Order: sequence, then C-alpha cells, then structure tokens
Amino acid sequence: RCVQETGINAEYMGMAYIMKIVLFLSALNIALCYVHFEIDPIDMAKTKLKVNEGIFKNLKDHFKTNELTTFNQRYWESMDFFNPASPRAILYICGEGPGRFPGEKTLPLVAAEELKTALFSLEHRFYGVSQPAKDWSLKNLKLLTHEQGLADLAYFIESMNKKINETHHVTPKWVVIGGSYAGAMSAWFRYKYPHLAVGSISSSGVVKAIADFQDYEKQIIIDLEKCVGEPKIWAADLLRKYQRYAESQIMGNEKQRKEFLALFNATDMDLQDFAYYFADLPVFYIQRGRRATLCPVLEKLNKGTLPIPSQIKIFAEDAASKGFTPQGYKFVLLKNITTDPTKNSRQWYYQVCTSFGWFQTPYKKNLIRWEGMNLTYWYRYCHSVYDELLSPDELKTNMDMGGFDIADFTSNTYFTQGGDDGWKWAGLRKNEGANKDIEVTEIDCDDCAHCVDLRAAADSDPEILKQTRENEKKAMNRWFNNQLTYHILIII
Repeated sequence: RCVQETGINAEYMGMAYIMKIVLFLSALNIALCYVHFEIDPIDMAKTKLKVNEGIFKNLKDHFKTNELTTFNQRYWESMDFFNPASPRAILYICGEGPGRFPGEKTLPLVAAEELKTALFSLEHRFYGVSQPAKDWSLKNLKLLTHEQGLADLAYFIESMNKKINETHHVTPKWVVIGGSYAGAMSAWFRYKYPHLAVGSISSSGVVKAIADFQDYEKQIIIDLEKCVGEPKIWAADLLRKYQRYAESQIMGNEKQRKEFLALFNATDMDLQDFAYYFADLPVFYIQRGRRATLCPVLEKLNKGTLPIPSQIKIFAEDAASKGFTPQGYKFVLLKNITTDPTKNSRQWYYQVCTSFGWFQTPYKKNLIRWEGMNLTYWYRYCHSVYDELLSPDELKTNMDMGGFDIADFTSNTYFTQGGDDGWKWAGLRKNEGANKDIEVTEIDCDDCAHCVDLRAAADSDPEILKQTRENEKKAMNRWFNNQLTYHILIII
C-alpha cells in the first residue's frame, strides 16, 4: 500500500470539511499517494548468507565548511561472494522508507552471487532509524535533500573502500542499484560521482522533476484500455461513474455519508483517511502489477445489474481479499514532527514539495479525477502542511541532475521502465542520443509495473522480463571488467 499520513490546515479552502471533500474526489488515484517501492527483503531467519547490520557514521551536512558532525546511518553488508582477486561491490540504494537488504531471487542478490561481488545496502537519511536530527521540524528537514543523499552514498563508498583495503588490500569497483526515487538516485550518483561507481542500474528511476504530472493519470487510462471489451474506454468510464457517485454521497447529507461509509465498515473513519483509501483502490491493482486481476472484477460489475453502491462494495471487498483494507489508512497527521522509524510521509512530502513535484494532476485531455486538484491546490497543500510557502524547484533539480537529458552527460547506466507504470513518464524511456553507454528497456508486458525487474524472480515471469534481468547482469559484468568511463563536458 502507499504509506501516507494526512493532515491539512484548510485555511485556504474555507473549512476543513471542504478540504476533506476535495481530497475524496480522485477515485482513480490521488496526487499525494506516492508508491513507496520496497524490495523483497532477505529472510534473516532462513538465509544461509552472513548478512551484517551495522551503523555508519556519516556526515550530517556534507556542504557546510568545517562541519564534521555525524549521524548514525544504518547499513547492511554481505561479503559471502566477494572475491579479492577480482574485487567488486554492489550498493543497493534504499529510498524513501525504512531500509532493507535485498532478498532471495532479487536482482541485486542474484547479481552479487553470479558476479562474485560484495553486497551492501544503505538506508536513506531521515528514513528508518537513520535520523540526522532529533525531530522532523522544517528547520531540520532542510538537511533532507537528494544532494545530501548522494553525498551520503559517496562518503559511504569511500569509507567502505578503506575498510575493504585494510582487510583484503584491494579496492573494489562499485555498481549502484536502485528503484523508483532510489532509481533516480542511482542514475544521478553515476552522473555526479563517476569516479566512485563504474555503472548504475536505474529501475523505474524518476530522473525528471515534473510539478504538473498529468501523464500519471494518462497512463492509468492507457492501462485500463487493456481490459478486454468495447469500447476500449469502458473500464475508465466505469471508474468515472464510481467517482461521480462517491462525490455525490460525500457532498450529500450526513445520512448519505454514513450509509456510504458503512459499505466499507468504515463509519468510524475520518473522511480524509477514507478518501485516501478509496482513491487508492484501482491503483492498488495497476501500480502493483495486478491490472490483469482488476479487469475481470470491473468486467463482471459492468455487465451486471447491481446498483452502483453494491458494485463499489464488491470492488472494495475484492481488494480486501488481497490485503487492501481501509484500516490501513488511519494515519497520523503530517504535521507531526516526532521521528518514527516506521513512518515516511512527512519527510517524503517535504522532498516532493521542495524538489520534485510529481503532483498527479488531472489529465486534461481525458479527465477522470476532479479538475480542482491542480497545481494551485497542491502548492496550498504543501504550505498548509509545513506552514511555509514551498513549491518544487523543478528547474533547478533538472538543471543539476540532468532531467531527461541525463543520457547526454553520463555513461554506463541501464534504465528500465515497467510498461504499465505511470511513473515511467518521469523516467528515461528511450535513448535518443548517440551515447552507446546508455541502455534503456521498457518492459512492456501484462502487469509489468513499478520496479518490476527488482522484484523477486519467478519461473512464470514473462520472457521480456527475464531477458531484461539477464541484460542488466551482462551490463554490470561489462562495467566491472572495463576501465572507468567518464563523460567530460567542456564549455567554452
């Protein structure tokens, strides 16, 4: 599920109740429901690998002169496959949530075993137990930037090189791997620190900051058109119908609201919390690679004669049978500044509101969600959460990190995108330049969605997915075997 915490000061909207209604009006998805990718973790109780969890003393502020204050950053390491005769290391970059060590059959662990590398995993600052500050006040969150995160990775690799050299008298070559936001971090790290990593795997890497991110909803509509039937837009139209009905009930009288919430056994839920749950229903299937199971559910409902409330209830019950329930959406307020290793929303939305955007605004050419969820709305949202006028500086982020032009300035990077993934529109989908050191694969198959190549492999995986993983491992082996490659831009 999406990890989110809601809490909005509705001073701009007039009253809190109106804000609750506004949040409800996206039955297909909601702009602040960011999918936090979590790789399948290692089972410490069952694995035969020796995996050590440790604490690394990283710098609190890498860009402040003479500032040597440190914080405890969690990491994991396994040297089981390391070969000092051909020293190699893979760093799996953890993203916007508690860190994990990659599990069995995931690409990082499989590659480490086959390519005989050490395997490390580093938790991102301000997530999990890796907290540089005593609380998540806005003053402290100013140290939460992708630039600081990249510098954390660099300092960690330099320190691990010293540690390995002291023990084995060799210095390994490194490949970095990440998915989603961490996929962008992986690509950006190779771009910014090419002397420390010989290559990068960027799975569903969102390398371009986009505030007005309409393309996400566009992809949801495209995915729904894969549901068999005529006209092709029938599934999207059905969800529009559900949204219109839900809107009418929430904006109706108290009796209507209670009866509607009773369909989900959610009469005790705050409307904001319920809004996030209901908005996420279809995305639960599509974003998580389960579109093929969504289509039959919608098809049965569309062909039936049940009234709309009953259809919506059946839809929700099917999701609940797969582990998706309203109870998981009773979150604490985003204004809560108390650190908690299990939570990620206040920190992540700070990064979104200051650097990236990715606000899933209505797709104007084929509207599903409420048209009022525009950029003005989301800027006001950021302000209400952090009590400061914040807006993503997408121009600076893209100039600093390369945006879609990153392929012109870097090398030895393999970008992958899931064919069904709405986030691919913020990632590199093709290499249109002459840079042959960049590889791009769109994994276009049923239910191939966010970071699909990093998920644990299965015999039933589509051939294109199996081949992509093989190609990624071949690329990593090639990078390890070659000399370091740099791209130098000279401006006259």
